[in-house]
Amino acid sequence: MLQRIDDVLPPLSITRRFAAPPALLFDAWLDPKAVGGWLFRTPNGQSAHVEIDARVGGGFAIHEQRGEILATHFGEYLEIERPSRLVFTLGMQRDGASTRIEIDIRPDGAGSLLTLTHYLTPEAATKSFAFRAGWTGILEGLARQAGEADAPHRLILLRTFEAPRALVFKCWTEPQHMMRWLCPATFTVLFAENDLRIGGKWRAGMRSPEGEEFVHHGEYIEIDAPARLVMTHEWERNHLEPKALTTIEVQLTEQDGKTEMIFVQSGLATAESAASHGHGWTGAFDSLAELARELATRDH
Repeated sequence: MLQRIDDVLPPLSITRRFAAPPALLFDAWLDPKAVGGWLFRTPNGQSAHVEIDARVGGGFAIHEQRGEILATHFGEYLEIERPSRLVFTLGMQRDGASTRIEIDIRPDGAGSLLTLTHYLTPEAATKSFAFRAGWTGILEGLARQAGEADAPHRLILLRTFEAPRALVFKCWTEPQHMMRWLCPATFTVLFAENDLRIGGKWRAGMRSPEGEEFVHHGEYIEIDAPARLVMTHEWERNHLEPKALTTIEVQLTEQDGKTEMIFVQSGLATAESAASHGHGWTGAFDSLAELARELATRDH
């Protein structure tokens, strides 16, 4: 069932300029082979099945294998006006609840200006930051599909911790806690230091099981304790990754004593780099979960 709530909540809207002409962008939304390469793709995911019936009243089914999880996306096409407008529903189950997506494309010089509008349900609106980050990453994938080979990659990870967000925020920002988790699984943190203020620096080192040492650092851009943290990230010493400046956003929300974290790292140069960072951060967040649970238990 389509839930149309634009009269209750403002929609999520994202506009992006593309070097490609409108027709090329429009067709990328309806070509099964193209869609499998960028729409709803994640760094570690593998396209499993794409089915598109590109007509008004037709629909799509997009499946991606993410480890042991099969992620599914279904929808129905409501408007198809090549090359300027595409409207469809979107849901996670074939017969479940869905929301409305509008894609508007207009010429902009030699390229195009694309505006994506997503009408979120009240429940989904509480996670609008995650949806915005997700769609921004998807549009980066569309840019690469349309020929912009240097379009950056984006890593998005969601995690729930058994602790209040004030404690999770402390784990991110206090060196004695950063020492306990800020490295991939099987690695060891060597040091962690920071100057928690806008423009302040952070820096940390780690050692692999093979004895190799890695150092990363950055600068704090936004600090809204205990809800949000934005900082740059750069490798100072890492022979496995090229030196590249990326941005990390950490959004924390609390409900019933638990904290949901949305982690976004943007500006990654390649899909391989995004996948590598995703693997490393996933292991680190396992350690963060243990630490947060320990601190929450101790405080009680």
